[in-house]
Amino acid sequence: MIRSARLCALALLGAALLAGCGESGDEGRAAADPFSVVPRQPSAREAATRKAAPRWERISTLAGTGSATRGFTVARGAIQWRARWRCERGSLRLTVTPAGSRTRPANARCPRNGTVTGVRTGSLQLAVQASGRWRVTLEQQVDTALREPPLAAMRSPRARVLARGSFYRIERFGRGTATLYRLADRRLALRMENFATSANLDLFVWLSRGSRPRTTVQAERAPHTVLAPLKSTLGDQNYLLPRGTRARDVRSIVIWCDPVQIAYTAATLRRG
Repeated sequence: MIRSARLCALALLGAALLAGCGESGDEGRAAADPFSVVPRQPSAREAATRKAAPRWERISTLAGTGSATRGFTVARGAIQWRARWRCERGSLRLTVTPAGSRTRPANARCPRNGTVTGVRTGSLQLAVQASGRWRVTLEQQVDTALREPPLAAMRSPRARVLARGSFYRIERFGRGTATLYRLADRRLALRMENFATSANLDLFVWLSRGSRPRTTVQAERAPHTVLAPLKSTLGDQNYLLPRGTRARDVRSIVIWCDPVQIAYTAATLRRG
């Protein structure tokens, strides 16, 4: 009885953890059973209609002293938008029109900061009434594929491709390519193209010395460096590696789920 109770408690704990980035996202379920079979690789048709994990993209940054009115545009397919503001002195009132945007105005004594949010898309207008200096960063939340063009330095004749590889499944599906560049200034850069994995949050890009990790245990035990949070679970993206990183120490790229401690997908980098 004691042993059964312990096993039950462990199962419940695992399920609770997997309600975060451990869930697969492939079947549209709210959470995954940690002891269930990992969902299959999506078909080409399913992959074509896949959405990315929601992420915030910057629209613009506005700043000024005193009152001002500025227009901004939220993409039609955006989930929501936010205006993160900061004022230094005096007072500030911030409103967004048209009225149908359903946002509450910000009224503050400065110095202070805050956030105004809304769900209306299209053309909107930000009105600031202030007696001092202010700054507003406008962002939109989207679940579309990220489409970062290659860095200009990657297209330079002096840039060189050192290695590349394709993503494969570990705990979750993965597809796309990873390419390691040496730029003209000798710095290393990583580009991921046509990348896709399960649409969850709290994922990170690892630079691993392991040549081909096949399991979470192998990925975790191999010496590695956390490069950055994954920008998007879908699309094209660039990363600059820390200065001093040696190309021979980057043998594979691992996408890691931090809260649940599992490796989603990886790409072995082959030279030449």
